[in-house]
Amino acid sequence: MNILFLGETYRADAQTWIKGIEKNSGVTISTLEVKPSKSRVKRLWSLIFFFFKIAKVNGTHWDLVLAERSTSYGFFSLFVRAKVRVVAQQGITDAYPITGMSGVIKRAVKGIVYRNVDWIHAWGHVMVPAMLHAGADPAKIQVLPKGINLGLYLGRKSIPSQSRKTGIVTRSLFPDYRHEDILRAIELVSKTFPEVLVLIVGDGVLRVDLESLVLELGITAQVKFLGKVPNDELPQLLAKSDFYLSVPVSEGVSASLFEAMASRNFPIVSELPAYKAFIKNQKNGILVPVGKPAALAEAILQYLNNPEHYDLAVSKNREFIEAAVDFDSNMKVIYQKYLTILKNK
Repeated sequence: MNILFLGETYRADAQTWIKGIEKNSGVTISTLEVKPSKSRVKRLWSLIFFFFKIAKVNGTHWDLVLAERSTSYGFFSLFVRAKVRVVAQQGITDAYPITGMSGVIKRAVKGIVYRNVDWIHAWGHVMVPAMLHAGADPAKIQVLPKGINLGLYLGRKSIPSQSRKTGIVTRSLFPDYRHEDILRAIELVSKTFPEVLVLIVGDGVLRVDLESLVLELGITAQVKFLGKVPNDELPQLLAKSDFYLSVPVSEGVSASLFEAMASRNFPIVSELPAYKAFIKNQKNGILVPVGKPAALAEAILQYLNNPEHYDLAVSKNREFIEAAVDFDSNMKVIYQKYLTILKNK
């Protein structure tokens, strides 16, 4: 079997998808992606050259083409000679921005793609409405997360009793993830709970600005930037943490949240549909409004002042992940569906 993946292979989500299919198929997947560039002109040329690459690989008989993001690689997949084309949406909708001519064009492209591919992945129910609005056939949509490796993410068996509590943030340092709100919230928290420590994992364009803000707020004792860490070290960091923070302005389905829940970290996250699907406020986590550092600080203090109250919640979160988000089980189901579609082509 010949399988081609179209997408940004450096992304953790893409790597999980590729590894899952390679594990179940026993096939090494070929990959193609557009060379990244901050320059619009260079990116345009990269897109043109990418079409030439697609023309070149069309000499190969592809059984299966997997494409990430309907408005880019999903569209490219239509020009690849293959038996079966599979597209995965990224986030609630791939058609960003919502307004303007760019949004109009992307929504049109998305509709063309969804009407012409064989299978569509929604890693969570929150993604489905945008798919249906774009004209996707409901019978072609599979709602199932890729899952995470539960053998890696174990975490603590119970919440320790020491006064020092550690939070963790595992989102890239880009504007949409609102790290500034987290830092301002920690500054408020530190006034009544100075023992708190927040580990910020990852890198991005805001790294220097955020480090300057930590100095300005006087919270160098409460915040530690770890930068980008190897994937195999992340489970160890989560195992040393007590609670998880993520307050983006938008979200699709977060593997980062699943990893934290599997590691028995108490989640404090944005009040978004994607998080509401898994977190029930004040039960197995706390939901906070976007862009409200004071509300986030209040939620963190609520946890810090009585962590034992949430011990059962984090255990239940682990049980949920084991039942619904196991990498081995979910990727086996996904690959078997590919085989079924291939058989019927």
